Amino acid sequence: MKTFRILSIVFFCMLTFSSGLHAQDKRTLETKIADLLAQMPVNDLRLTDKLMGEMLLLGEEGLKQICSQIIPAGTGDDTRARFAVESFSRFISKPGNDNNRELWEKICIGFIGSRNDAGVRDFFIKQLQLIGGRNSVNTLKDLLSVRDLCEPAVAALQSIGGSEAESALADALKSGSLQCPASVLNALASMKSSLSVDEYIRFASDKNPDIRSSALNAPAQSASPLAYPVLVRAASSAGYKWEPTGAVDALLNYARNVAMKGDLKTMDKISKLIMSECKDPLSVHYRIAALENMISFHKADAMKQVIKAMKDPDKAFRNGVLQASLSISRPAITEEWIKYFPKAPAEAKPEIITMLGLRGDKNAIPLLTSALSHEDQNVRIESATALSKLAKGEAVSPLIGYLKKYTDKNDQEAARTALISSGGNDMVAQLLPVLKEGPAEAKKTAMEIMAWNKGNQYFKEILNFTSSSDTALRNTAYRSLSAMAEPGDQKELIDLIIKTADPELVGYVREALATAAGKIENPSQRSEEILKAINEKGAKEKLIPVLAQTGGREALALVLKEFEQGNPEMRDICFKTLTSWHDHTASSALYEICASGNKTFEAPAFEGYVRQVRTAQLPDEQKLLLLRKIMPYARSAQRKNQIISEIGRLKTYQALFFVSNYLDDPETSSAAASAAMNIALPSSGSSNGMYGTMVRDILTRAIPKLTGSESEYEKERVVKYLASMSADEGFKPMFNGKDLTGWQGLVENPIARAKMRKTDLERKQAEANVKVPANWSVKDGCIWFNGKGDNLCSVVEYGDFELLVDWKISKGGDSGIYLRGTPQVQIWDTSRTEVGAQVGSGGLYNNQKNPSKPLKVADNPVGDWNTFRIIMIGEKVSVWLNGELVVDNVTMENYWDRSIPIFPKGPIELQAHGTDLAFRDIYVREISEKEYNLTPEEKADGFVALFNGRNLDNWIGDKKSYVVEDGMIVIKPQEGSGGNLYTEKEYSDFIFRFEFQLTPAANNGLGIRAPLEGDAAYVGMELQILDDTAPVYANLRPYQYHGSIYGVVPAKRGFLKPVGEWNYEEVYAKDTHIRITLNGNVIVDADIAEARDKGTMDGNQHPGLKNKSGHIGFLGHGSVVKFRNIRIKELASQ
Repeated sequence: MKTFRILSIVFFCMLTFSSGLHAQDKRTLETKIADLLAQMPVNDLRLTDKLMGEMLLLGEEGLKQICSQIIPAGTGDDTRARFAVESFSRFISKPGNDNNRELWEKICIGFIGSRNDAGVRDFFIKQLQLIGGRNSVNTLKDLLSVRDLCEPAVAALQSIGGSEAESALADALKSGSLQCPASVLNALASMKSSLSVDEYIRFASDKNPDIRSSALNAPAQSASPLAYPVLVRAASSAGYKWEPTGAVDALLNYARNVAMKGDLKTMDKISKLIMSECKDPLSVHYRIAALENMISFHKADAMKQVIKAMKDPDKAFRNGVLQASLSISRPAITEEWIKYFPKAPAEAKPEIITMLGLRGDKNAIPLLTSALSHEDQNVRIESATALSKLAKGEAVSPLIGYLKKYTDKNDQEAARTALISSGGNDMVAQLLPVLKEGPAEAKKTAMEIMAWNKGNQYFKEILNFTSSSDTALRNTAYRSLSAMAEPGDQKELIDLIIKTADPELVGYVREALATAAGKIENPSQRSEEILKAINEKGAKEKLIPVLAQTGGREALALVLKEFEQGNPEMRDICFKTLTSWHDHTASSALYEICASGNKTFEAPAFEGYVRQVRTAQLPDEQKLLLLRKIMPYARSAQRKNQIISEIGRLKTYQALFFVSNYLDDPETSSAAASAAMNIALPSSGSSNGMYGTMVRDILTRAIPKLTGSESEYEKERVVKYLASMSADEGFKPMFNGKDLTGWQGLVENPIARAKMRKTDLERKQAEANVKVPANWSVKDGCIWFNGKGDNLCSVVEYGDFELLVDWKISKGGDSGIYLRGTPQVQIWDTSRTEVGAQVGSGGLYNNQKNPSKPLKVADNPVGDWNTFRIIMIGEKVSVWLNGELVVDNVTMENYWDRSIPIFPKGPIELQAHGTDLAFRDIYVREISEKEYNLTPEEKADGFVALFNGRNLDNWIGDKKSYVVEDGMIVIKPQEGSGGNLYTEKEYSDFIFRFEFQLTPAANNGLGIRAPLEGDAAYVGMELQILDDTAPVYANLRPYQYHGSIYGVVPAKRGFLKPVGEWNYEEVYAKDTHIRITLNGNVIVDADIAEARDKGTMDGNQHPGLKNKSGHIGFLGHGSVVKFRNIRIKELASQ
């Protein structure tokens, strides 16, 4: 009642306030209706209710005008009007709308009467299902004689309910013009009406089986005494079997309904009749239902009938009755079953045991325990299951006794399953005596349970059985070892494998040995015991296959050595070991086999190599290097296409550029085109498509080369993608693969060059260029350095960029890549530990204040190719080596003058450092400030950076308090609040993303759609940025905490990270819809229109809520706050 009153008051207030607004609305009624319908359909329930409130304010005339737009199907589009009418009906049907409901009901009734089209009339009848009342009954009653409208009218009357609707339906049965008797009968049945039992009986003899079925159901639901003979006669005529009218079902329903009215005698009579007459096995469900009726109403008093049912020969009937008997919950029932059990028919005893397990009454435990020794195996098996459910750990001892006593395989399986199910902390320990003195079958089961338990404490007991003379016990022991083995068991397993001759049993020991070694934490130590045994004890043919699972460099070297030096049998064993190696590391050995030209193993080695690379958990960049490595041995078109297809799975620019080399070869063009499409186009559900001039050229060349049954569809996909692809230049080659065009010699350092006169620089540059050919050359598509001379420098100078480059060094190598003429991203042989090279390549070697070492070692072996991806924006550098992040956004220091930041522009240089090295596939993408720290997905989605990480270009306002530090905007208030910092540009609708870090009690704000003058919280909007946890803010208003639209909309709390951690926030602003997401949680999702139009929570004037656009800014309130990764996507305005 309280809820009803509150809803009424809220609704009244809404209408009162809306009426005031409505009175000021100067639009014509027609315009209001058009504006309303233009917003339909709506997916947001809150917005729908708001619009329905506006629809109510249109008054009777306006509602009629909307209804008049409902037209016959096929004559026009009335979707908006239908949505409005249906939504309004649901809206009006809510509690508290009685007066408005009656008006709407009157309008709908009027349109039912005034329209000729049956579909339109049906539509308005359906509205009465929601809002119809007494006033609708007579109209609906008249429609029962209209063929197309009878059934919807019945549905409406059924929904309205009450005595008047019931009478209207009952009267209709007497009318000769009723068009849908079955529907009327069903409706009356749902009402359990007894007003027209005589008519029910009359229709029960109708020729139409659907009508007869409904006519039997209606009297069954009425529970009228007059129905009894009719229903019995119908069930008898059906032979007490199923038939379309459902006569037996109707009789059962009747029995239930009369019992609910207290007539248990009639219910019993019907139930017994059905149980005696339904003799057909297909009618057993009727017999079960009949006894269920008796159990439902008689409870424990029905046990006599239940026990009697146990003598029935039909198993389905017995089980159905036992299942129904579970609803009798009195404890004494269990005792009754226990007492009856010895007398029960043999075939029913297992079923009774099962039921006792399901009952969950522990009083049955003694019976179940004794039944484990029953002469009937089925009883024993069911007892084991039931006992494990009821007794749990206490069941272990009797179950072990059962296990030892009965050795048949079915008993053993039952005991095994029950013991596992019962659990118990000492269950496995209790099985030890079975191993010592139990029969062989029980010993076997005990070992299986111990293996299931996976404990190691009884490993040696199981191991002893591997020498058993009993074949079954011996084999079970071997199979159990792998589940129990630990690292400390390796020596014994090695001894066992040496003395085991049966190949199948050897396989079990290998599995156990691999499992034991695999539990060693340090992967490099997992093969030690096995390698030691191979050296000391031999048995290579048995132990070497285990190395495929334990792995390691030494293991791989041994297998490759044995492959090269062993006899044919050993070579086969070693080769199978290599191809089944647990990770990709054996691919190097398989490569060597391919390179050797061995005719026997070359082909399977090639296939094994490709397979291992495909399944390896490696970055795409590393997979590409490995696949390119094997490409020279893809000597047939089939193999080349195989490699190209594998590369087509890798989403890297280098992969795309590589496969493009095969587009012009007729034998590989189709595979290359398909691979190019797969690489460049975005994956399903993502926006990671590639772009750039080179990408456009490759895809354009690929289109005519696409073949196969899906080629036309694929061509269309590529064409559509090209049409939508960004026009940005993207990556471009710095090296043409043929000569050193675009490169030049080194002239001193950037500071020295900057001081030179132009003529001097040109002269020295010419001198340096003359020296280049003596030190740098191009061979096989690579740039090679011979170990003498100076750096090779790009002619073009770069600011912010992304660089892709492959490199290879020789033993003892040391090199690097200079960025903007400054050293360096380090390259060196990691074996040079005397100079610290063990940390790996990729680090910013010359840094002193900032990190100089890479995050991890990701180098490939000396002599193999590596690949760098380097991003430099401002002073910040990130480096990926072979797909692994090794430098994460680290400031690169100015080696030439550490007192100043690194130069804004400069050449990219390949360092010369006295060792042979090579570079290939060098691509660069210049980055504009608009892309600073954007993800590929954000770039593809149209986001731009608002902060370049270096300075406050494109920002206006207080640039004294707001400073740039380490790629962040930091507010350091000098005096007062610290002022505001605004974007230079104004924005209307947008998605704004940023990260912020709070200090204790920090207070700031994000102004949106704000002018440069005035308090942004009122002349624009201020989204709070606040340390909610600070005690000084404990008593704020809800609309003052973090994320709130200040004074207007409160935010959900509890999603800020602890002070000092970075938070991620997104602001979505589209017209009046504002959504704020903090650390992945939506904390505000509001339409400010209501506050704009009706007033705000704080009671102050907020004219800024009406702003369509304005600046975005950080609003200082005297606290230190840090901001970074600030980006925006503008949305099209409505």
